[in-house]
Amino acid sequence: MKKIFSISMLFLVTFSFGQKLFIVKSDEKFGLINESGIEVIPPKYNFIEDFDKVHPSWAKVQLENLFGFVDKTGKIVVEAKYESIGNYNEYNQGWALVKKDGKLGFINESGKEVVPPVYDKVGNFGEYAKDWASVESQGMKGFITTDGNIIVPLKYSSIEKFDGIRKNWALVKDKKDKLGFIDKSGKEIIPVMYDSIEAFTKKKTSAVSTEKKTEVAAAD
Repeated sequence: MKKIFSISMLFLVTFSFGQKLFIVKSDEKFGLINESGIEVIPPKYNFIEDFDKVHPSWAKVQLENLFGFVDKTGKIVVEAKYESIGNYNEYNQGWALVKKDGKLGFINESGKEVVPPVYDKVGNFGEYAKDWASVESQGMKGFITTDGNIIVPLKYSSIEKFDGIRKNWALVKDKKDKLGFIDKSGKEIIPVMYDSIEAFTKKKTSAVSTEKKTEVAAAD
């Protein structure tokens, strides 16, 4: 880190008493200096967000329209390579949704990619089953779990909600419009090979029919 002597080139944007850091700007770029005038982060970012706003002890930074994080020592903890970074804990505890090359994934509180950004769509956890979130890529759907693993491969063109036809089962369809079922363990319990599937319904005996049967029995 180097000493900043030409303070006139920079101007104070924000001062945080707890962090004792100044956000400074030079030639339309932002950086950080400490209260001793030491350059913690050189002015190279298009934007520096306040520390602790998205992540404790980190600040979101923007570099050439891409986002990452730096810590209070100036260390890059998440490289500025994402098109967007969402707030932590919105989808899963300790996770933030990220977008890279138009695809979605998640990073954890350490900045590690726990779900690689390869999906076109990501649903909310618990919408279909506890600790599962629906994911979609190239029109095919599946599920991931809260530990980042794929529980149902992305091979279905549609997945219905569980319990719609049979308890703990969900109707699925492949790209050939064939139907089957998966259960809540992610297992394909009925192979996807049918053109149509209908639920069994128990037919009720009408009151009239019952009465006729009673009358016949009495006559006998």
